[in-house]
Amino acid sequence: MSYPMVHLKVAYGLLLRYGDGWIERPGDFLLGSVAPDAVHFHDRYDVSLKEKSHLWEFGPRWGITVDSEGWLEAIRKFWKENQSVGNRDFMAGYCTHLLTDWENDRCIWTPFREKMMQGADLDEVYGQYAAKAYGIDQWLYQNDRESPEIWRLLEQGQICGVEGCILKEDLARQKQSLLYEQFVGKAVADVSGYRFCTKEIMERFMETCVEKICREIGDFYE
Repeated sequence: MSYPMVHLKVAYGLLLRYGDGWIERPGDFLLGSVAPDAVHFHDRYDVSLKEKSHLWEFGPRWGITVDSEGWLEAIRKFWKENQSVGNRDFMAGYCTHLLTDWENDRCIWTPFREKMMQGADLDEVYGQYAAKAYGIDQWLYQNDRESPEIWRLLEQGQICGVEGCILKEDLARQKQSLLYEQFVGKAVADVSGYRFCTKEIMERFMETCVEKICREIGDFYE
């Protein structure tokens, strides 16, 4: 699915589109937009935690979605039930992440998987995808003029848990890693040879996500 910088860029695109009146606490919204992946920082991580945090139960295993519309409906139901519970801006960010991953699964990952799975192992195919997605994420952080402001706001984000999905202590570790470890001191990313997960493809993807997420959760903020 999408990597952190793509999630943050989509969330920041929503902030720019709607301005200060749409989200009261931008930092909470941005932190929420990466929060479902906090399960990776759990002491005993396994993929079932990711399925829970992403409301996913729509295929034989994570990475093979056979009921895309079912997943979308689960996200819509979750947003409807949680948009007025606790930290509204954080929950909007959380659902922004889920919708971005849903769109990625449908438009980027699944076509790549189906093209490359000719006799290959799923984990091997995902490894090929992940290498390119990671490179694009590093390139975005290093080259996007909005990165400093995104990081400034992310640092302000209030750490929250989501019952049945993520733990506060895992999100705290994720936030620390994002701010001070994952992107700091990395080699300059060279994505010039990418063919499937290119800069242009990802830029169009992020724009599409902003438009679609506006339609899914934007009405609550009008």
